[in-house]
Amino acid sequence: MSTPSPSDVGRLVHLGIGNFARSHTLYNTEVAGGWSVVAFTGRSAAMADALNAQGGKYGLIVRGPEQDEVSLVDVIDEVFPASDIDALVRLLADPFTAVVTLTITEKGYAAGSDPAVSAPARIALGLKARREAGVTEPIALVSCDNLTGNGEVLRQAVLAELDEETTAWSADHVDVISSMVDRITPSADDEAGDIVLARTGLADTVPVVTEPFSEWVVEDRFRGRRPEWEKAGVQFTDDIEVHELRKLRLLNGAHTLMAYAGQVAGVQRVDEAISHREVRALVEQLWAEARSTLPLPDHELDAYTSALEERFRNPRLADNLIRIAADGSVKLPVRALPVIAERGGPDKAPGEVAAIAAWTVWVTDRVRGGNEVQDPKAAEIATAAAIEDATERVTALLALINVPAGDPLVAAVVAEETRLPRP
Repeated sequence: MSTPSPSDVGRLVHLGIGNFARSHTLYNTEVAGGWSVVAFTGRSAAMADALNAQGGKYGLIVRGPEQDEVSLVDVIDEVFPASDIDALVRLLADPFTAVVTLTITEKGYAAGSDPAVSAPARIALGLKARREAGVTEPIALVSCDNLTGNGEVLRQAVLAELDEETTAWSADHVDVISSMVDRITPSADDEAGDIVLARTGLADTVPVVTEPFSEWVVEDRFRGRRPEWEKAGVQFTDDIEVHELRKLRLLNGAHTLMAYAGQVAGVQRVDEAISHREVRALVEQLWAEARSTLPLPDHELDAYTSALEERFRNPRLADNLIRIAADGSVKLPVRALPVIAERGGPDKAPGEVAAIAAWTVWVTDRVRGGNEVQDPKAAEIATAAAIEDATERVTALLALINVPAGDPLVAAVVAEETRLPRP
């Protein structure tokens, strides 16, 4: 693919603007330079009101182990609530719009056919309007969500909502791009706004706190214009799958294990979890298993896990485990189960078994303690967690992540539950 020239500017439309999008996708777009950005909110319109009141500007606090670096990101022209479907359709029909990026979470790709609640359905309406307007300039749809093959997931979700004519037209006019994203972005603390005000003068009601590390690997198959993201260190590749697997199984897998095992052990933050001797041992076991499934040289994997440990140990990032623990029924089937299968069963993957057992213990403790479990299957989890018999309870919980009754994993998880570190 040809590298875009500096004159290749255009508009980027982003769907699902939240903290991660602003620390990663939009920050990289500002560094690329020259592009206009219009954003749409996710479930709540509050972010639109807040950012528009600030002229689209926001503070980005990069929180290193010893100090903060603070900058203003000024790339957003306007933010619309997700409910303003007419605005999105109008923008996608405009030939100046060349790229659409999305951070709508895993659940957003299975939101159905109602444009009021489904981003893929809204995109389909916009593409239909673009076709009807006679626009020939290609448009690229780029998923920036944390799921394997996110471009293919997006493509299927949008195709399911297109009419026959627009489906045929899209083959020549729409590129759907996968990308691998990585930048830990916890919720901003109460002091973040004061820091931005002191350093920049902006009274920021929606500051972003993130880590120094950032990685974005993007499929290199744009037929139209795109931002010069390589200026921000973005890597373009013809083979994204190995990068996705490396991140999914090493970073996301460790995050998932720590989210549950750390809380079961009595700690609340990532830096505390990785510093907990027994939890750290479980992470190392999981890494050893996951590494054996990755077709990458040892020195590269050594460097990656060393960088992960440094990131996890950052005491000033204070990433809360409860945030990472959300949506376990969605995450475990793609983060843990494939490694267990590729290793040859639960007896060959005790680290991954521990991640699943930590989830079953954590959700059980949460439900029985009267606390909420944030998960698309929260009601089913609550019912299963109330079962008294351990094997029946674990069987019911694992059924929610597509593990059949009688699978050897059930007995392995029941046994592992009793071995997990406790306070």
